[in-house]
Amino acid sequence: MRLNKNDINGALRIALAITVCMLIGKLANFNSPVYFALYPTILMTKGRQFSWSGIARMFFPTFIAASTALIVSNLFYNHPFIIWTISLFFFDFMRRRANTQAKLNQLLMPTFNWILIIIFAQHTDMNMPMRIHEILLAMIITAVVAKTMIWLFPVTKKKQPLTPMPTFTIGYKHRFVTLVLLGMSVAFLMVVNLISATFCLVPVIAAATQINRTNYIKTIKLRFITQVGGCMVALIFSIIMMGHQDIIPYYAFILGGLIFTLAMMMSTSKGPEQNIHADAILATVLPIQLYIGSNSLNLESTFLRGWELAVTLGILYLIHLLSLMKRV
Repeated sequence: MRLNKNDINGALRIALAITVCMLIGKLANFNSPVYFALYPTILMTKGRQFSWSGIARMFFPTFIAASTALIVSNLFYNHPFIIWTISLFFFDFMRRRANTQAKLNQLLMPTFNWILIIIFAQHTDMNMPMRIHEILLAMIITAVVAKTMIWLFPVTKKKQPLTPMPTFTIGYKHRFVTLVLLGMSVAFLMVVNLISATFCLVPVIAAATQINRTNYIKTIKLRFITQVGGCMVALIFSIIMMGHQDIIPYYAFILGGLIFTLAMMMSTSKGPEQNIHADAILATVLPIQLYIGSNSLNLESTFLRGWELAVTLGILYLIHLLSLMKRV
């Protein structure tokens, strides 16, 4: 396999943008440093428009969703059923408008951030307005770092003719499946104080919003490989860092090398394989940013995350099998 300059530049800017943002989140002692891994990874691996306006269009719906979720949580704090009901209306609104593949991809972040704010406001004593403030800061810092890396490591791509994106017909069945899966998941997390399982809803959202059963099963299988596999890679990284996680140059070098390796695999692949590697990067950096601290590695938390993801995806597959039995 021959590497060209575009592949190397693409991998470098992904790796450096994510690594720099993660280090900022750690070193600046933000209360929620996970956003400094989440947003740069989504932007650098899923983004298509890297102009200021393109980045703003990508982040704006997520910020509005998180802010609205905070308002809803504060207004109806003592009435969780109302919060849950409003959440269903939000999920249905997002699902109805996701009638192309691009809109389907854009649905993930606003929906996940809505759930994140709802659940954390319900079960923690965190300062949620400050969390919204950190979300906005993370978006701004991510945009600045990303633009800098794009300027340092430009990628030249041939202009391809724009072809109209096929649209899907979103029927009541699609909306019903989405509301049932997301509604049940959010209701469970609102009743049971299991904060660590909140991040397991990323593959649930991805599976619940698929257009047909084939894509649903394909999503579950791929997410099992990338999400659980990402946790295993994070565990290996934690073991390598054992006793040295507070040495920032060493931490940055190993972290950057790991992300660069995954980004290189992504840059040199095409089609569905590219999405698999992109999802693997996200699944790897999130537990690293969430659990590795200067005084602890929290290996049990990373293992628990992998276990919860495996159980969640297993439940989604079981629902598929039960629905098949019912049809027979």
